[in-house]
Amino acid sequence: MKIQSLQIGKIKNYKNFQSAFIKDTYLEEIQIDFLGILDDQIADKIHHGGYYKAIFANSCQNYPIWERFLNKKLNFGSMGENLSIDGLCEQNVCIGDIHQFSNAILQVSEPRKPCVKISRIHNNSNFTHEIFKTGLSGWYYKVLQVGQIRKHENIKILEKNSTSLSVFELNQLFYSPHQILKQNPNLLDKLEKLNSLISQNWHETIHKRLKNTYDISYMDSL
Repeated sequence: MKIQSLQIGKIKNYKNFQSAFIKDTYLEEIQIDFLGILDDQIADKIHHGGYYKAIFANSCQNYPIWERFLNKKLNFGSMGENLSIDGLCEQNVCIGDIHQFSNAILQVSEPRKPCVKISRIHNNSNFTHEIFKTGLSGWYYKVLQVGQIRKHENIKILEKNSTSLSVFELNQLFYSPHQILKQNPNLLDKLEKLNSLISQNWHETIHKRLKNTYDISYMDSL
């Protein structure tokens, strides 16, 4: 397990909106504090950044899938991630897992909810919903110990939260909660036991999805 690429984003102007989603400033080393990466810009600070969403990671194994879907070559950072990681993915990363990168220590905090701007930036109206459906969203870290992260260094698993939800399971609950709970009713109990390991927003989101009161129409809007 290692970091294949490190990148930060700069705010760019698009038609009708601004975004730093595309991370295309590639670095050999980054400096992090408790709220993220030095010099990494965020355009929408309401929905991105903060304690639970300090650093965004994505799995390298997702890239061939999205290249086929979009029918184009994608550079690391095209999915908005700061850390492009080889050997970790949504299925084997759990909420609460603690990873060491160089001398920085990070804890997996939540998946990234797919944003409609992803469809706009990649010029594919179905892309946001496809990420929602597949659960290949990437994941956020909160910072437990500040420090530096260097490209190509191995990742150490300091703590594996084996009783937790994987990022993929949480995404399944988000996408199709009733169907998933029929197959595995214990997932909701696992969610409740996460307590503050995951943001209150995610607890509320899943319960709204169960009550059919969470509006997902924005994912199909360009």
